[in-house]
Amino acid sequence: MSDLVRASQGGVPTAYISGPREPQFGMEDDALDARRLIWVLFSRKWQILAATLLIVVPVLILTLLTEPLYRSTTLIEVMPEGVQVLPYRELGTPTRGDNYLPYMTTQEQILKGPGLQQRLARRFASGEDAASTKSEVSRLYSRVAIGRLPNSHVLTISYLAPRPELAAQIANTWAEEFIKAHFESRQETRERAREMLRRELRTLEDRVQASEKQLVTYAQAYNIQRAAPNQGDLADTKLSTLAAQVTAAEADVMAARARLEPLQRASMTDFPDKLITAVIADRASTLLRLEHELTALRASFGENWPAVVQKRNELALVRDQLDREKAAALAQAREQALLEVRAAESRRAMMAGSLKQQQDVVTQLQNASIQYNIIRRDVETNQKLYEGLLERLQQTGVAPGMELGNLRVIEPAVPDNQVASPNLVWNLLLASILGLSFGVAVALGRDYWSNSMSTVEEVEHVTVLPVLACVPLIRTGRAGRTLRSTGPVRLLLDRVRDAGGARLARRPPQRAVRLNLAHSVTGAEAVRTLCASILLSRSERPPRLLAVTSAVPGEGKTTLATELARALADSGARTLLVECDMRRPAFGSVFGVGNEGGLSLFLAGHVPRVKMYPTSSDKLYVVTAGPTAPNPVALLNSEKMNAFLADMTASFDFVILDTPPVLPLADARVLGAKAEGVVLVVRAGYTSRNLLRRVRSVLDASGANVLGAVLNAAESEGLGSSYYRYYHSYDEA
Repeated sequence: MSDLVRASQGGVPTAYISGPREPQFGMEDDALDARRLIWVLFSRKWQILAATLLIVVPVLILTLLTEPLYRSTTLIEVMPEGVQVLPYRELGTPTRGDNYLPYMTTQEQILKGPGLQQRLARRFASGEDAASTKSEVSRLYSRVAIGRLPNSHVLTISYLAPRPELAAQIANTWAEEFIKAHFESRQETRERAREMLRRELRTLEDRVQASEKQLVTYAQAYNIQRAAPNQGDLADTKLSTLAAQVTAAEADVMAARARLEPLQRASMTDFPDKLITAVIADRASTLLRLEHELTALRASFGENWPAVVQKRNELALVRDQLDREKAAALAQAREQALLEVRAAESRRAMMAGSLKQQQDVVTQLQNASIQYNIIRRDVETNQKLYEGLLERLQQTGVAPGMELGNLRVIEPAVPDNQVASPNLVWNLLLASILGLSFGVAVALGRDYWSNSMSTVEEVEHVTVLPVLACVPLIRTGRAGRTLRSTGPVRLLLDRVRDAGGARLARRPPQRAVRLNLAHSVTGAEAVRTLCASILLSRSERPPRLLAVTSAVPGEGKTTLATELARALADSGARTLLVECDMRRPAFGSVFGVGNEGGLSLFLAGHVPRVKMYPTSSDKLYVVTAGPTAPNPVALLNSEKMNAFLADMTASFDFVILDTPPVLPLADARVLGAKAEGVVLVVRAGYTSRNLLRRVRSVLDASGANVLGAVLNAAESEGLGSSYYRYYHSYDEA
């Protein structure tokens, strides 16, 4: 056993030999693992390729069968404001600045709008070449592309047509109709504006005459004359000065009250420092000196000594003098502060009265001319509006002849013989990207929705347990037969799902296949790793009574328990392997022994002791389950079972219990609570996450000490370690 411990200390990862951690069930999403993503994509590469071809091939065929189209482009310069000869601007034209982008966007929408397309349809239907353009009328919107060159005033009109000449003709016609429609719209807007200005001028003229008449009538009726220019300013200045003085007086009152409040709260014990005079300071110093002397005399002579009594009287006299000095100083300070508060309040009241009188004067002065000023401002406003509209009307009349157009074609469309659509290279590139994305999404989606586990990281994440060992998938025989459910050593039972996938069925009995560990380097190393992990799972001593179980049947727990026992026996430790599955015993066919003296017979009291069968290994003994028992849980939970385990633990170095699955039966829960450690077998690609979470909860609830999990029948890609791939090369050789 010491050789095995020494051999395992250098090859067992820390995560495998660490103790059980606190479970945190319910986590569904794993952290992003780049290596796992790469492994998933590599393992599903043919699915990704098929999805890519599923999209690329139809796109290629459709591209080759599509009619070729040719593109021609016209460039139009659109200035946001027409070139002006006069210094004034035309109506309806936006200025540069914040309105520039909305203006350019509007022009783009006009180019794409149905109104311009209707003009083009009418022109193509009545033009000289109506026969050649008639077929394009219904496709104008679908084959045109309107855009704007970045950081420029240039709009582009691109058109696709079956012939290069037709594409150039339609693009140029589109630009001509756009410019023509633009100037027609400008002319219509100008006429509407001139008519609106004429109506507004007539209305304003009547308003100006009425307001002037009202101003003259009001001045005559109330005998109002314009006041002196400085009269209002002087009154306002005086009012502002008085308001500032009132504010300053209020600040003085608050400052005086702030000085008074600390003095009112002051006392003999909380005496303000600023009131301490030379006399008070001298009395305080004398008091302190007398207190020290009194303390010294008391310490030397006691309380009734004449000198102590005399010193106490002097101390009382000085303290009384100090209190009188403080009281006098505090009273004087309070009286002075109170006088300051009253003086400040008196000044504030006087300034407030003056301010009120000045406010009345200003109000009276303003009321005398307020209505007159309102009428006068109304007259001035109407006159300015009238003059502005009159000037604008005159400008509108001469503007059309004083400006240059802000739209012009700077590069007409020319025929281009290069095929623009379809673009074979671009279509295949996009189809390849889409196909790869679809394939990757399908691969990752299938992996995400897969409920089984295949890697060590997944098992550790779901169970929150260390993985004690990872048994690789071993392929034997010339036909490449796979030992999936049994791991690297022995194939006992091969269970498969029926057609509905609802339950597990058993194949017809077959001959058991035995595989010695020497035939599989990776299998032997995995079992050694498991042994070392168990031996190092405790710092004081390794667990000697072990239970090997799984969530459901078919995960290889019996094979793993057998090979674990054989490895411990080969290391020199006396090992006992006990078959505890009394419902479906299998040790008889595995080891070639009978059921006489089995565990069920002993626990039921039919035999005085169990029969321990020797094996090919000198240190390994086997106890079979015996005949099928009607109530195995009661037998396994009996005091006789406890005594049997205690006796066997004292007689053997290790006792390994091969238990039934946890979830279908209660046997493993009973045995797990009795064992010093439980090893949970998880079959890669077989055991679901939900079952594994459930079995961990059940074992924890039963009080079992779960040492860790063993990932059985793992694919070489899922092992995640070059260590196993290194030994895997020897198996293939």
